[in-house]
Amino acid sequence: MMLSALAAGAQENAQYRIAYDCDAQYGPQRQVYRWHLDIGVENAVFYNPSNRGREQVMNEVTGINDVSAVMERIKSIKTQFPNSNPLEVLVSAALGSKYTYRNKVGGDKLWYEEERPVLSWEMTDRDSTVCGYACLQAKTRLYGRDWTVWFAPEIPLSYGPYILGGLPGLILDAEDADGLFHFTAVGLEQNPADAQVALMSTKDAVKCTRSKYLTLREKANGQSLNERFREMGIDDKRVVKVVSADGKDIDMDAERPKNNYLDLE
Repeated sequence: MMLSALAAGAQENAQYRIAYDCDAQYGPQRQVYRWHLDIGVENAVFYNPSNRGREQVMNEVTGINDVSAVMERIKSIKTQFPNSNPLEVLVSAALGSKYTYRNKVGGDKLWYEEERPVLSWEMTDRDSTVCGYACLQAKTRLYGRDWTVWFAPEIPLSYGPYILGGLPGLILDAEDADGLFHFTAVGLEQNPADAQVALMSTKDAVKCTRSKYLTLREKANGQSLNERFREMGIDDKRVVKVVSADGKDIDMDAERPKNNYLDLE
């Protein structure tokens, strides 16, 4: 990952990288997404490496004048970087600190800062082994979803996937009560090469509040392509047709399947 693609400002090298596989139903189909949690001394960043690779390629093709070469490169993105998700979160180890959230709504990149929630954890008497580590079980509620997690006391890192954290040990497994999202750690690495604890650049993203972001997301969820074009100021009558990756025509007026999100409120 080129450093120019990361947010400017104070950056720290990652001391640890935890790879999670998330069996998730973000959309109509259930898929497995790879997530990374890069942890430094003061902060941690949670992101989807496929999306970072995809954005890097998209940045590179903007300077290519050969249209056919651009189209071939774009077509290869889905195979090269499967199951990409633009969500990124930068969190601090300090309790009561803010976290920074970066995502897309439609085609718009948005970001906001918000107070990191102080989670109330209910400890259970259950234990298990995840990724070779002895774990204890705990439960909490975050932004409208109930989560059950397994954390490893022998790994004294108070982080987990998304903004789950605050336990006396690293969260290695987390599943919501609706069964839509199940994160499982599949690898732990110390001192990963060239890993900076930073978000992708927010220079091309619009800053907003969390409340505004949720409003925009709800409005766009399930929106037809013609509705989206009109909001972008594009005359939908000038768009002849849109085709899917497999060459099939897409109904421009049909509502798109609604997505699920890690937060409900």
